[in-house]
Amino acid sequence: MTVKSIRLFTDNPLQLLLGGQLNDIEVAYRTYGRLNAEKSNAVLICHALTGDAEPFFEPDQQKGGENSGENSGENKGWWQNFMGAGLALDTDRYFFVCSNVLGGCKGTTGPSSINPATNKPYGSQFPAITVQDIIKVEKALLDELQIPHLQAVIGGSFGGMQATQWAVDYPDFVDSVINLCSSLYFSAEAIGFNHVMRQAIIADPNFNRGDYYDGQPPEQGLSVARMLGMLTYRTDIQLNKAFGRVQKQVPDYFGDYFQVESYLSYQGRKFLDRFDANSYLHLTRALDLYDPAMNYHNDLKQALSRIKARYILVAVANDQLFKAVDMRKSKTLLEENGVKLEYHEFNSDFGHDAFLVEYDFFEPMIRKGLEERRANS
Repeated sequence: MTVKSIRLFTDNPLQLLLGGQLNDIEVAYRTYGRLNAEKSNAVLICHALTGDAEPFFEPDQQKGGENSGENSGENKGWWQNFMGAGLALDTDRYFFVCSNVLGGCKGTTGPSSINPATNKPYGSQFPAITVQDIIKVEKALLDELQIPHLQAVIGGSFGGMQATQWAVDYPDFVDSVINLCSSLYFSAEAIGFNHVMRQAIIADPNFNRGDYYDGQPPEQGLSVARMLGMLTYRTDIQLNKAFGRVQKQVPDYFGDYFQVESYLSYQGRKFLDRFDANSYLHLTRALDLYDPAMNYHNDLKQALSRIKARYILVAVANDQLFKAVDMRKSKTLLEENGVKLEYHEFNSDFGHDAFLVEYDFFEPMIRKGLEERRANS
């Protein structure tokens, strides 16, 4: 089964939280498993920052190249090892839906899409979007698919923020939230990393204020942004184990002198084949801006007290992007506002990337988050 596409908001435009609107929104999505007769086994998967609608490639759909959020192997979906018959995301038991987010570049309307008003790519004219806007589009997709209820919403990193907002905005629609490695707010340091990444893109001479689709894209800036991002997804322990201070056989004095530099350069180049610079700008800013209370008079208590879902929060103690101190603060805020919370924390050399690769750690928590709500719903 390949990625499907559907057009939404054709009659009434999507009103965006920060102003402006979008209509005729194309949404790329995939489904896995079978929806039961009661329509009670649907699970929404929310992907990470640079992910897409394909967390899992079936054997006849294997393809080359990276296709992940923060990390993946070759010829795999970004959650390939987690999904399948009998696995944590059990396709024999549940019906999974995953869509590319609004603002992305993998089939859903984003800055590189054609603006129906001009018949040219949106580019600099694409409006500011928030996590709240993203889940409105996801909700419209589920309505179109005639899914009346979600047994669970699961996501890691940027996907975890979406999962949280689902429980806030649609408290009666969601039974369970499984949030992997995502706090309620992005820290000042993390916002700072995103700022530097965006400035690398904006400073690229090919950026042209975002209207670069008729010419050369800002590849150098996007590549540098990706390299910095990769350093926040891993840990110093993992990088030392993988590369240490090993030099290249033919070092470039101001270029790839050490193997770790060569690795980062490779990741930067590889990213250019699958992502758009404008999407990176918009989605990182949506990540920075995320606040569960944005649409509730900036009253966090009002927002979080709306949550009725069981909530599982999983943190990686040495995550260098969503740090343990912020995850623990999120735990406290959720508990103080009456959320039925289960919190887990562990160490991983992979740091933030752990939620994509550490199956043995995450499997029991994912399975429990799905099974318990299934028994109690």
